[in-house]
Amino acid sequence: MVDAGEQLHALEGRPSGLLRINAARISTAMVLQPLLAGFLKAHPDVHVDLSTDEGYIDIVERGFDAGIRLGESVQKDMVAVPLSGPIAVAIVASPEYFERHPVPKKPSDLVHHNCVRFRFAGSGAIFKWELDVGGRRVEYEVGGNLTIGDSLFSVEAALEGIGLAYTFEQLALPHIHAKKLKRVLGSFSPTFPGFFLYYPSRRQQPSKLKAFVDYALAHSRKVPGILDGRRTKV
Repeated sequence: MVDAGEQLHALEGRPSGLLRINAARISTAMVLQPLLAGFLKAHPDVHVDLSTDEGYIDIVERGFDAGIRLGESVQKDMVAVPLSGPIAVAIVASPEYFERHPVPKKPSDLVHHNCVRFRFAGSGAIFKWELDVGGRRVEYEVGGNLTIGDSLFSVEAALEGIGLAYTFEQLALPHIHAKKLKRVLGSFSPTFPGFFLYYPSRRQQPSKLKAFVDYALAHSRKVPGILDGRRTKV
């Protein structure tokens, strides 16, 4: 429900009110955080209420204005704005781990390794590692003695020598360059479409959401790998 103050600001052309956004922690760290400070400075009457959730949720049912997820996780009836270009996966472990274990040469070698597993919050299901084999995407059930519910923690676990981590290249590269992590199975590692801001299609969009979408669109046009940043159905 729109309060009187929000209605007045809208008439004055000033977006205002509570903007509720739901995002996974990894999407918050990789694509939302760089947007927030600039957006809030540009629109000081908007209050962003950010909720982090590692599971797949129905943002409409839960009362959120928008969500941020990987493209493949977005409900098909949503309008989506790309916030990043395609994102490559990196499978990594520490040099210390490889002193105790042979380097995997092919995906089937994963059965012999300690892998950091990720559990989805909503369903409780364990994420199956997706790899590209022979021109097709194959899912692998991996084993390991650490299961996490925070996708950002996988890199930290790898740095501690616990095992192999399945993460995004962007997060792993600084540690790879510093020789604190070693990348393996690179030729099998997939690339995902990237992160999207998504929201329900409405004839009349609240001014606070429109302001955020427009700001995200302007930002996305500067991101390598995004052709024009236009809104799309996913």
